[in-house]
Amino acid sequence: MGNISSINKVNYAYVQKCISNANEKILLINTLDYDKQECLIKNTITASNEEEIINKYLKGNKSIKILIYGENCSDNKVISKYNQLYKLGFINLYVYLGGIFEWLLLQDIYGDDEFPTTSKIIDLLKYGGHTKIIK
Repeated sequence: MGNISSINKVNYAYVQKCISNANEKILLINTLDYDKQECLIKNTITASNEEEIINKYLKGNKSIKILIYGENCSDNKVISKYNQLYKLGFINLYVYLGGIFEWLLLQDIYGDDEFPTTSKIIDLLKYGGHTKIIK
């Protein structure tokens, strides 16, 4: 899965700063399945547009800041995406491990202004993940 200790991990406050700072270009990428793209953190690139946008920066600006988030803290696709982008030569990569689940929980407590999304979701547990039973 890669060298976890070298991954730049950020918290929700860093994500808030990224989406509110219009002066700095930061790409927000998610690893959610296509059927879960209806609710994303504000300014997130949809999965259907990701390849085109990444290719644009691949040819021109590999130092662009990229913030990756997934479904929740158990979403290993975030690490895979980080490694994929790192191998392509991108150097300013950050991971928000809380994912859309943590973001939606915070939105439920503190409101849409502090934790904006592209739509409103009623069933937050949809993004809670599945329990893995270890015997």
